[in-house]
Amino acid sequence: MFYRIFTLCVFLLMLGGIASAQEKAVVFEFEGIGVDQPTIEAGTRIFSNELNATGKFSVIPWGDVEAKLIERGISKFECYQISCAASYGSMAGAQKSIIGSLTRLGERITVEARLINVATEEVVFSDRFSASSIDDLDVALRKVAEAVATQTQIKSEVTRYAITEEETQEGRRKKGYITSGASFGFGFPLGNSYSKVDDLFSLAWVMRYEAGSYVLDNSLGFSSGSGGEKDTTILGQIVDKKEVGILFWDIGLRYILNRGSDFTPFFGGGIGLHFIGSQESQGQTYMESARAFALHLAGGMYAFQTYDFRLTVEAKYTALFTDVFLDSGSSSHQIGISIGITRKFEKDENRGCMSGGCIF
Repeated sequence: MFYRIFTLCVFLLMLGGIASAQEKAVVFEFEGIGVDQPTIEAGTRIFSNELNATGKFSVIPWGDVEAKLIERGISKFECYQISCAASYGSMAGAQKSIIGSLTRLGERITVEARLINVATEEVVFSDRFSASSIDDLDVALRKVAEAVATQTQIKSEVTRYAITEEETQEGRRKKGYITSGASFGFGFPLGNSYSKVDDLFSLAWVMRYEAGSYVLDNSLGFSSGSGGEKDTTILGQIVDKKEVGILFWDIGLRYILNRGSDFTPFFGGGIGLHFIGSQESQGQTYMESARAFALHLAGGMYAFQTYDFRLTVEAKYTALFTDVFLDSGSSSHQIGISIGITRKFEKDENRGCMSGGCIF
């Protein structure tokens, strides 16, 4: 019996020694540069939890910190400087304080933290780590928390990015992004295609689903063109005037050659359904309408991939299978050049909203 009591006492003393070895720490809300407030709050909370989980520090709950500061007549709790971190930390009964920042540049977010000795007002350790996107921010926060806890510098900046990519690679394979926007351009018919109109102007709404190196491209738009001598008449009749209007829906798949670059080429192809209206005046007026199947091949350049918007320059060859155009045979062909811009959907964001609700 005595042996059991003795063993229990020794165990409790060991636990007390471990607990007393933990220094109390205060984690102040991170400063945000280019980062919204919800992300700052979430990032600070994740960092505090990760630091506490290391067992090296006992992080004082923020509610307790606020209560002790209010007792001292302090109502402003923001602290990004060493002096206030030491002063407020002392009031809260902590031996260490941590101040930090989240800095966003493009998609990349850098986490920086400084460990401050409350008694001496000195920075005893600091380090930073960059996440390639907000989806990887939790990895960066954990890395910095572990570095602060062990006071061991993380590897070189080049290796940091590699670690972030490696640790989140599997999760990123399972994630896709939707971007939407608009594009405009011109099509140039080949040979006698499209009733030999001069060119076709097009305007389209674009929606893309981006997953890894592949992009599912969806565009809905309208193109029109005209040719011949307008307002030229012989014996009161318009001669050789042509007008073409097309409502099109194209779906395609694009392959991105370098996903990690801001500027990268791509290529791909797809299919489409085109609704055609054609009018020609050659002594008398001919009006035709039809719907036709289309195939296309595309290539071009994506720009600003790591930002929340995309700029696209695309060249596209289209084969339209229809005989609705006079003198064009059973198919028409064109080469088109377009420029478009799309923006990434943020989480829980709705677009296409009107008073009656949101389409998507």
